[in-house]
Amino acid sequence: MVVRNDKLEGDFRVKFSCWVKRSPMHAARSHFAVASCKEKIYVFGGGGAGFTSLCSTEIYCPETDVWSKGKDMPTVRSGTVAAVLNNKIYVMGGGLKLPDGRFQFFRTVEIYDPEIDIWTSGPDMLMPHDYPASVVYNDHIYVIGGHHPDATNGGPMTDPGFSFCEVFSLEEAAWHELAPMPEPRFAHSSAVINNKIVVIGGAGLREEGFRNFDLMESYDPVSNKWSDTGIRLPWPAAGLGALAHNNRLFIIGGKSDNKIENRVACLEPGINTWKELEPLKEGRIVMGVVSIGDTIYLLGGRGPDGKIPIAEVCSLTLL
Repeated sequence: MVVRNDKLEGDFRVKFSCWVKRSPMHAARSHFAVASCKEKIYVFGGGGAGFTSLCSTEIYCPETDVWSKGKDMPTVRSGTVAAVLNNKIYVMGGGLKLPDGRFQFFRTVEIYDPEIDIWTSGPDMLMPHDYPASVVYNDHIYVIGGHHPDATNGGPMTDPGFSFCEVFSLEEAAWHELAPMPEPRFAHSSAVINNKIVVIGGAGLREEGFRNFDLMESYDPVSNKWSDTGIRLPWPAAGLGALAHNNRLFIIGGKSDNKIENRVACLEPGINTWKELEPLKEGRIVMGVVSIGDTIYLLGGRGPDGKIPIAEVCSLTLL
């Protein structure tokens, strides 16, 4: 393993290995839901070849570098998000492309129990969310934005994005509406940093044309209020991967204004300066990103052409 040591001013220091190739998924896919639970990674649905929506479940064991198959998700869909509560995986929203070219978006929530490989139905969300962002905070699931429910005819390039946000309370087994996201968008990511939910990147149609955003907004679950962090991403990014690790925010790939990025960057809270890390071998978009311990896993998505789904998996260990 080659170890790198990158540092920035003050106490900013990230040590990391190079990206390591892992066993690929059984099926090439993009726009899928991914979650880690009890040292394993779970992948659900997504878009396969020709953007045919999938319902398959795949399970990865990092210790053995082996993929296995789980029970199929009841609903065929892509553009879903997943969240873990009480060791069960909630797979929410998404949609599919109909034979006539229109899209159908879902309010559907299905719950996977990895211990017994069984699916059950959960309470539907208040609104359909396709390709939203989602996080878990204080045993609540937050679902943020996505494709606008009315944008089912023209496709993503005509979609202004959705500002609607909602939260699931396990105690009440119910969804509740939250303050709307100031900048409607889809293909964005989210993470919890300093007890706030940060929402980054994404895309949407505006009066001046279609935009990929470098925006980073923050939501306070206590006050139910949004604010602009004033921080901008190093590159505009739609369909990026993101996660928080030790209160640092990591972002990977995504589509900027004119290319599929292979860049990787880390933001240290308090310094609010981005440091770029080991880049990917090639650009990646609409992929899955998850961590187990100190290792970040990057799964599937689409490569530098932005069109063809891939099954590749790689990892980066933070030291």
